[in-house]
Amino acid sequence: METLSEAMTRLEHAGYTESVAAHDDGKLHCSGCHSTCEPEHVTIDDVVRFEGDSNPDDEAVLFALDCGRHKSLYSVAFGPDTPPNDVVAVRALGRRARGASPTGRAR
Repeated sequence: METLSEAMTRLEHAGYTESVAAHDDGKLHCSGCHSTCEPEHVTIDDVVRFEGDSNPDDEAVLFALDCGRHKSLYSVAFGPDTPPNDVVAVRALGRRARGASPTGRAR
């Protein structure tokens, strides 16, 4: 089973060299170009989910995103203590991921 750090290394080697973080309104901020985009406007290339061995509530998800300018990683630990900005962004990305094709790319 792949760890979070192994997945990040794999995706970084595949060109996902920037990172994004969610603002309070759920928009994603790119570390590379310092632009902000709506989660609905990015392409989801891969989603990797992690669950803690000893605690099922210890979950994380890693999104490989393409905003058209950069390929970025967005890592979120989630559960009851997930920050509200990440909740908004993950919900929006989740709506996109449910519309994904079998290859993992959002339609």
